[in-house]
Amino acid sequence: MSERIQNVQPKEWNGIKYRSTLEADTAKTLTTLGIPFEYEPRKIILQEGFRSPYQKDKVRALTYTPDFIIGPVMLECKGFETPEWKIKKKLLFKYLMENEPNTIFYQIHDARKSLLEALDHHWTYLGYYIEVLPKPTRKHLPVSCNSITAPAKFDSIQQAMQELGLQGKPIGSTLKSLTGSNQWVYGYNWKLKRIKL
Repeated sequence: MSERIQNVQPKEWNGIKYRSTLEADTAKTLTTLGIPFEYEPRKIILQEGFRSPYQKDKVRALTYTPDFIIGPVMLECKGFETPEWKIKKKLLFKYLMENEPNTIFYQIHDARKSLLEALDHHWTYLGYYIEVLPKPTRKHLPVSCNSITAPAKFDSIQQAMQELGLQGKPIGSTLKSLTGSNQWVYGYNWKLKRIKL
């Protein structure tokens, strides 16, 4: 059985019962990063309830409850897409376009790579920046033209990688660095910092 299907069991973390392991792991990662979030803060009505001549009871409203809200970012944790979710997602996109055009929606499949890739596009917007510190090296070693010798600020991991001339996909290992469990990635220490107003 795939990991995406296994993540549907409810799990408690930090005194809150989450609907899935994926949601609990996402909350844990966000908390470790120091990012404040709201869990299932509201319900969105995608289709109003109505009475139908074809059945006795009223047809209930079709609703959607966002898993996580982080400022303008709405995160949906979906390990496995059901046919019902695929339909509901289309209605949600229509609702957001018509009613909340400034909301940024992401569907994530894991609490590491896809979560960090989603947030990496919006650090500055969320009030953060990426600080990169170079690893001390021996003076006789050559230094690349893109390397830095003092802490530098970047809007995203992707921007830092580009400006430092780094190749590869560092999202997973960089997340460990941001959470303090891995110090050096590609010769740099990566830190998530709040923008001081």
